[in-house]
Amino acid sequence: MNSATSTDSLNAEQTISQTPFDIPVRRDLEWDFSQVERQFVEGDIFLSYLYAAFSCGATPIESFFIKSLKPTLDSIVGDDKLKHDVDAMIKQEALHSSTHRKFNNHLKELGYDIDGATQYFDNKLKQMVAGFTPIDQLGFVSAAEHGLYSFAMILLNDRAMQEQIHPQARRLFVWHFMEEAEHGAVSHDQYRYFMGNAYSHRMKTALRASQHVFNLVDGALDIFAQGFGHSRSVKNRIALLKYQWATPGIYRQMAVRMAEYMSPSYKLTFGHENTSLIQKYEQEIYAPQKVLV
Repeated sequence: MNSATSTDSLNAEQTISQTPFDIPVRRDLEWDFSQVERQFVEGDIFLSYLYAAFSCGATPIESFFIKSLKPTLDSIVGDDKLKHDVDAMIKQEALHSSTHRKFNNHLKELGYDIDGATQYFDNKLKQMVAGFTPIDQLGFVSAAEHGLYSFAMILLNDRAMQEQIHPQARRLFVWHFMEEAEHGAVSHDQYRYFMGNAYSHRMKTALRASQHVFNLVDGALDIFAQGFGHSRSVKNRIALLKYQWATPGIYRQMAVRMAEYMSPSYKLTFGHENTSLIQKYEQEIYAPQKVLV
């Protein structure tokens, strides 16, 4: 595999990593979802189905991200910082997957068809990257992470949005998206290491990601609704459309970020202007635990 970066010129002081800190892996977090009920997001019941779909999808999607990052990890030579970043991101993603599995098991006890939705995600992920090489999948993840970062920033900057979610579930999503912000540059940097700014390849992989990202979760959402004998009414559809595309507008802002990513002038640059926000939420996430580590 040929690197688009001259790795021979890289040393301990030279790296293409855009992450100005060591990415932490928080193995000491404790979780309790025992008080979460079937409707754990205030407002329309379909908002709870939506967040349940986000959580259910996290386990197969994060596992897919790990499988996409690992094949090229050992091919990174001469950039120890980037290699350390990728390894830490993989460890974070593994913890996201296992922790969401705990939450999903609780949702399953409440009647959510987690098995059916998980199978749906597994099938869709296979379709999404059918025929892709390891580098193609890396490009796909870079694009997907670019869109996901916008969702993370919406939630972290919107207290009213957070407060709609039951505190035990809220803590899970805030933690997850806080870490998405921490490793937001990593898949970009890994992709850039191998492909530079190869625009045609970036478009190929980003278009595949964009083709699926906005309807992926809704399929699982409908599986949950149907499991409870619930079909979308006009009221449900309006509530979802408003939440996804207007206020807070998760999908709208993701679409803006994806358009930015596919611009010929975009150079896969990434800033970490949110370190103070991350530190604030890290304190809040650890606060429920008796011992802060």
